[in-house]
Amino acid sequence: MTEPGTSSTKLPAPVGPISYTCPGELYSIPRSIHLARIAAFYSKCRDCPHRFDQGSTVPPPSQNLSSPAAEVRRPVVRTSLLTDESVRGVYLNELTRNRAIAWGEALAAMLWDDKPLIALPPDDGRSSVASDPQIPIGKPATRGPQVVVGFDERPSSPDIVTGVVLGLRRMGCPVIDLGQTGLTVLSFHLQQSGARAGLFVTGAGCDIAMTGFELLDQGGMPFSQSDLVRMESIVNTGIGRQTRQIGGHTPVHPHALYEASLTEHFHALRPLRVAFGTSSRQTQRTVKQIFTRLPCELTPIPLPTRKRDLLNPLDPDLQRIAKGVVDGRHHLGVVVDEDGQHCAFFTDQGRLVTVKEIARLLVEITQRDHLSAQFIMATSLISDARVWLTGRDATAVDGGESNSSLLRSLVDRQAAAAFSGDGRVWFRHEYVACDALIVLANILKALSLSDTPFSEVIDRISTAEGKSP
Repeated sequence: MTEPGTSSTKLPAPVGPISYTCPGELYSIPRSIHLARIAAFYSKCRDCPHRFDQGSTVPPPSQNLSSPAAEVRRPVVRTSLLTDESVRGVYLNELTRNRAIAWGEALAAMLWDDKPLIALPPDDGRSSVASDPQIPIGKPATRGPQVVVGFDERPSSPDIVTGVVLGLRRMGCPVIDLGQTGLTVLSFHLQQSGARAGLFVTGAGCDIAMTGFELLDQGGMPFSQSDLVRMESIVNTGIGRQTRQIGGHTPVHPHALYEASLTEHFHALRPLRVAFGTSSRQTQRTVKQIFTRLPCELTPIPLPTRKRDLLNPLDPDLQRIAKGVVDGRHHLGVVVDEDGQHCAFFTDQGRLVTVKEIARLLVEITQRDHLSAQFIMATSLISDARVWLTGRDATAVDGGESNSSLLRSLVDRQAAAAFSGDGRVWFRHEYVACDALIVLANILKALSLSDTPFSEVIDRISTAEGKSP
């Protein structure tokens, strides 16, 4: 007999205390807070595998868990962490330190395939390695392909990069460790050092709970989709060690050399007031250091680490910068995204400048120094670019839409610059650079040619669109 008011079906008593860990967090929370966050529509619950937890409601034993209704409630697990040209996953839920070890090993395995193990002679003081182009003269011989590694400012990045370094060294790859830095700094040092590849731990372009990798080859070009698919296949299947020798680990501080390389782009500028927004403390420190030697005035505006749309004028961070430009009577405003590559510009009237307008302005300023320059354009920009260049010595070439295809065309054709549909720009100087600060330098140079306000310069470009220059 059951007492009145009680159910005839008893719920199973909990075996012990249950704790949960929200995506992107390092600490656990009790079940009560877990349920409260679900009820309050906590943002991280969207990626949590326990987001369908119903509290004390337990399905009766007779319920068919294979029914369509139960299938709908089952959490969806991603089978791949690949985006178009990078790797992204939820920290701890999808990408952990142990998983990062596997990704480091997979990268090493791919590099070993291109450079099989060659036995080096014993170091008796008489052997020479100068004939090996992978071993710089005056430096000790290395047995494995060298990899440059760095990580961004997200809380999860130090944990993930530790796993990557362990995986690379376990496979015999010497690691050049840049520590906490930016993707643009890593790309610069990769091409300066001649290392075989670069791996940058970052969740740029995603919410704070995400982490992942950007992978670059020896020339600073991003890995293609086929390379990433091959790499993830190795991660899922595993691979044996290529050598029993542990790869070396060399910490490097590259920022002074990187900042010196940027200085040459900031010259002959008129006094301009610039509102500068970014979520990267490293980028903010770098641009402050550069502006101390310029006649320009910089107003830093810190932004949160979050996913933002630099093409959308209604994005909250973009609206904040636009308001700061107008209120502070600045000549222009700029937002540099977390990766240091994407950027957005605002006129003195607070209007967001479009990707096409920025591309045309950069084409004009580049042509001043290279009259018959060639430009690589994304497919979405090529028709407009050919109209801009009508009657000029310069030419525009369709480079496709992917970053790897744009960069390949840039290098193969020795073009002056490449432009992507999402606003990124690559310049080819001493090295190939996709750096928002170099873009900023060129915009400042264009505005320094006259006293014309930025808004009038952009209005001229907008009016001229669709017409021959």
